[in-house]
Amino acid sequence: MAPRVAFLGTSAAAVPPLAALAKRCAVHAVFCSPDRPSGRGLAVAPPPVKTEAQKQGLDVYQPEKWKDEATKAVWDSLGIDMALVVAYGHILPSWMLDSCRLGAWNLHFSLLPRWRGAAPVNHAILAGDDETGVSLMKMTPGLDAGSVLAQSKRSIGPKTTAGELLAELAQDAAALLDDCLGAIFKGTLDLKTQDETLVTLAPKLKKEMAWLDLSKDAHELHRQIRALQPWPGAELQLGDTIIKILEVGAISDSDAALGTLEWDKRGARLTVGGGALELVTLQRPGKPAQPASQALQPWGAKGNFKLTAASDQLPVK
Repeated sequence: MAPRVAFLGTSAAAVPPLAALAKRCAVHAVFCSPDRPSGRGLAVAPPPVKTEAQKQGLDVYQPEKWKDEATKAVWDSLGIDMALVVAYGHILPSWMLDSCRLGAWNLHFSLLPRWRGAAPVNHAILAGDDETGVSLMKMTPGLDAGSVLAQSKRSIGPKTTAGELLAELAQDAAALLDDCLGAIFKGTLDLKTQDETLVTLAPKLKKEMAWLDLSKDAHELHRQIRALQPWPGAELQLGDTIIKILEVGAISDSDAALGTLEWDKRGARLTVGGGALELVTLQRPGKPAQPASQALQPWGAKGNFKLTAASDQLPVK
């Protein structure tokens, strides 16, 4: 008898693995987070995994909490043999993990034991890692602490944002699953225990991480801006206006004072320790993304600001 398989995921990064799983076997249930308000109008919208599951005609369940007895009753009624978890966003109880005779498996977007936690892709870029990857891990109650069945690696480019990297890793995760699914079903597993001395943590991102700390050098800010795309983004304040920095370019030498933002028709440059950071694409409140020189037009075709880390950033007179 074919094993009964469940998929648990919510975000867009989980869609390629769901599609790969559905091509290889019958998926008896898909679990994802409830529909939430989304976008500028905050209209209630289904998560990407629900949309994909419905497209494939799969049964979808959206429990708010796994502690509820009703959720346990639904899970028990399904008789699931193997569960695959990808970017789901819920802590799963031990009884659920123990109920799967072929195990509950997680595709985690890092090279475990490095970057356990909620935001591994972002923290890999923040830390300046040269590479990251995907780990297929057998789940245990500990935070991303289970034994690893297989990994795939991917280099981190010097201009890559977290959003771009996550999309690439999602495809890598689908390929890794395709390679390993047969071994999981057959039970022919060669699991490797994680080295606890090498653990690093990747906690959830916070909105306040968006503010640029101008005491950091250009390379650190370059990584911060890329690591926090698309959320929470990176922000500077020009007078009373908060500017989002969507894209950065090269780092060059500069004779300007530290904390100076200069711009002209060629673009914009922010001078901090280590040089001038090229600001390529900016966004003013309520406006679309624009090349930096266009976004700064309200302050003149060319000019400069002396910025501080505080909220009283004022133009140079």
